Amino acid sequence: MLAAGLAGAATPLQMQIAFGQSGAVAVAQDAYIPRVKHALLIGNRAYPNKKDLPPARKNVADMQEILEFLEFEVTSHVDLGLDAMRAALLEFSGKMKQVAGNSMPGTLATVIYFCGHGFQSDGQNYLVPVNVDPSGEGVVKQSLRLVEDVLSSVPQNYPGVSIALIDACRTDPSYKRGADDLTQMTAPTGSIVFFATRAGRPALAPIDENRNTFFTGALVDTLRSANGVTPIDDLFQLVANRCQENVRVAFEKFKLPFAPQFPESTTNLRGKFVIRNRLLEEQRQRRRQEIRTQPDAAQIEARWQAVENSLRPRSLLSLAEAFVKEFPGSEYVQTAQVIIEGARQALLGQTAAQLTSDALEDSAGDASYRDDLKKALRGDKDAAHRIALMYRNGANGLQQAARRLEQWLRFAAQLGNGIASWQLAEIYSLRGQQGDAAHYESRAIELGYRPPPRLSNRGY
Repeated sequence: MLAAGLAGAATPLQMQIAFGQSGAVAVAQDAYIPRVKHALLIGNRAYPNKKDLPPARKNVADMQEILEFLEFEVTSHVDLGLDAMRAALLEFSGKMKQVAGNSMPGTLATVIYFCGHGFQSDGQNYLVPVNVDPSGEGVVKQSLRLVEDVLSSVPQNYPGVSIALIDACRTDPSYKRGADDLTQMTAPTGSIVFFATRAGRPALAPIDENRNTFFTGALVDTLRSANGVTPIDDLFQLVANRCQENVRVAFEKFKLPFAPQFPESTTNLRGKFVIRNRLLEEQRQRRRQEIRTQPDAAQIEARWQAVENSLRPRSLLSLAEAFVKEFPGSEYVQTAQVIIEGARQALLGQTAAQLTSDALEDSAGDASYRDDLKKALRGDKDAAHRIALMYRNGANGLQQAARRLEQWLRFAAQLGNGIASWQLAEIYSLRGQQGDAAHYESRAIELGYRPPPRLSNRGY
């Protein structure tokens, strides 16, 4: 079962733009707050051979409700065949091209949500229309490619944000590994692709049309309780945590014999994006007025800026933990909790990759490098991989450096980037370091990356 979406990307503006008429963009504390918001939702239930997905319609209805609350203009469909899916995407694409052409920079947010079956073949992810058996013969020709047919159908508008929600539910764990898995991928520039489960693992859906899937249920609940301050990629981390906890309870109850579901996102944003509506904006303004009258208001802001400006994972962890302890009622606590978890992952990744903090920083580099550096040292596996590629290509103000490339690939692999792990395996193979090559090749597969045959010289 699946979900997907799209829009543009950007670098934060160092200025304030007032909240105003429709189409205006608010920028506060270097965060974009898009005001032009559109969503396309597709929910497919009707699959043959007992593979139907009862929660699909409720998923779409609940997603439409919360997105409309957040002031998205929503178009929704249920049970679409291949031609109907193509037509819906084509219509939405044409509309978004017109919207993008009439929008100011920084105003556009687009979501495409698909709920249905999905699979991967030759390293590509596919979405399955209704009335097609996801494990049957000829399924590739009857399905849509996630990147080329879905994500690429919406025009980028910079700056902006594109959100792909991929709810791949009720995967049968008895399927041959790789026949019904979604592979790890790199998000298109300016987008977040959020999968219901880590690559290579099944996702769960109740056999009940009156209940949500575990992923969409956690997504809807988290968005309903969002404060309009936490960046959207941090909110998705909270969704992943909530979904994992709900799944853990189900696994303990039913003693399921396969690896549990854990949502996984891949991001490629420039800047920080916050999704809110006018009600949340008004609530925040009232809350901030109240806070300004408190004697420690200036101290809270100063302490939060210290967290935001910190780079080194160890000091970042210490500052964020102290902030949560001292200011538990702050609107920044959700973000601080995500930062704590990411800093811990970065510390573990540093240790496992045998890297010092000095090896992870470079005084050179442009704004995009600095943005990715901040994200990587907070546990972002995709930002770490992008920096590795900067050293490989001599891009973004950095010089080509084979040693730095290897270090950053190791760091990205330790953070969970299967593509980086595979690329590292290729480097070690060419050097004749077969033990290291086998280790990182195995880790890439463990992380869910399925390389296309043309990328491998070892029989894949």
